[in-house]
Amino acid sequence: MIEKRIRELFKEAGLPVSEKQVSQFALYYNLVNENNDDNDLTRIKGEDGFVIKHFIDSIYCLKYITLPGSIVDIGTGAGFPGIPLKVMNPDLRIILAEQRSRRVDFLKLAVKELGLANVEFYPHKVTEKSFFDVEGVVTRALEDAPVTLERVEHFLPAGGVVILLKGPDAEGDIRALSDKNSEVFTLETDEEYTLPGTDYRRRLLLFRKDRETFRKIYKIMKIENETPGVAVTSEENRTFKDVRKLTAGDGIRKGNAVTIPGKKIIRDFLSRYSGKEQKMILPDDYMETDSSFDEIISGFRKRGTLFIFKRSLFNDVDISATRSPILIAELPEIEEWDGSIISGCNPVIPFQDPLNVGAAVRSAAGFGVKRIILTKDAANPYHPKSIRSSAGAVFELEFVRGPRLEDFSEILIYSDEKIFTLDTSGSPLNTISFPEKFIVIPGIEGPGLPDNLKTDAVSIPLSDSIESLNAAVALSVFLYQWRVKRI
Repeated sequence: MIEKRIRELFKEAGLPVSEKQVSQFALYYNLVNENNDDNDLTRIKGEDGFVIKHFIDSIYCLKYITLPGSIVDIGTGAGFPGIPLKVMNPDLRIILAEQRSRRVDFLKLAVKELGLANVEFYPHKVTEKSFFDVEGVVTRALEDAPVTLERVEHFLPAGGVVILLKGPDAEGDIRALSDKNSEVFTLETDEEYTLPGTDYRRRLLLFRKDRETFRKIYKIMKIENETPGVAVTSEENRTFKDVRKLTAGDGIRKGNAVTIPGKKIIRDFLSRYSGKEQKMILPDDYMETDSSFDEIISGFRKRGTLFIFKRSLFNDVDISATRSPILIAELPEIEEWDGSIISGCNPVIPFQDPLNVGAAVRSAAGFGVKRIILTKDAANPYHPKSIRSSAGAVFELEFVRGPRLEDFSEILIYSDEKIFTLDTSGSPLNTISFPEKFIVIPGIEGPGLPDNLKTDAVSIPLSDSIESLNAAVALSVFLYQWRVKRI
């Protein structure tokens, strides 16, 4: 019986094995042989050859090394060495990677029949676009060592291991290591041995990854449930339509949502705001090289709110053309202004062009402004163009919504606070003294200030070659002068 021969050969090899494991190996032997003709699983015939060359050869490395808690077996074929290693280490989490569909079907059958838990299947070729959350990789006579090291370097963590079960000619693998291989990996174990009772020479190479490198690719897969997120491939998709409206600026108020492009801005936003309706949008084939940001992406994936857009669809909504992630978040609330001002400079922004709003906000944040008063008809600071122009500074300041620009004249009459306005007819900026708190009001692009706001105006001296500055630039110059006099 095969069980008896398994016990004898394992004993000769010095490999302790329980009766449960003997039964599992015997069942596995029978499954391979029963399904061999249809699935081309092995060419090894006979009990002894099979047990030695498949079972013992797969696990003999355990005499020299300790497996990590999780591994991926690349090119596992009929399950070698992955399934024997799993039988010997029941707590091991293992991924069996095999691209041939008939063999994958057999692997699923074998795992089920053997009662093995915590086993996953990867029915694709492992490439630079593959990603696994594992501590180690194992292969048996698959390919040259440099090829495997390059194939797995992007997903293995620092300290992760690559276990290569090789033949006697492994010296060529070592000589072929590239400079990049040697920079990232160290050959930690190099053991030559002969399988007991045979003249089959083997060599075990274990490489350990010395430093952190990270590269993960998010791709729309042919099999829908294998896509690491929700695949969006049609212009008729509801999510795509909603995002396109938001990026055009038309749907901000109606959708009560905002689009935030770029990793830095997204990271800063998430550190300040949280919301149930947040979504992350990635382009197909997106590559992430920052492991800390990938943790953010993974959080969206776990919540079912990570969407991967077909490349052409993503280009439609990527108005910044950064090819970076886009966050969809709840629109921050802008409260009505109660007429009070806080310490320091309180700029009024009346600009109707969202690019100018963003530019002004960026300068205001840079020069130490804490709150901005928006006129009633000013562009929304959370318009996609404003966010891009401000480099995300719109999420660092407080906004309140005030009256129309022309109605500020009433505030001039009744307020005890100092109010500066910017106009070419005013007093030179370098002659101004700044109180502890005040309001500054620039003009609108083109028309400038209404006549009823030109009293006590401040001007920025210019050469005769130009009539005036862009309103956002003029405000920035004013803020710079205020900042300089504060220091």
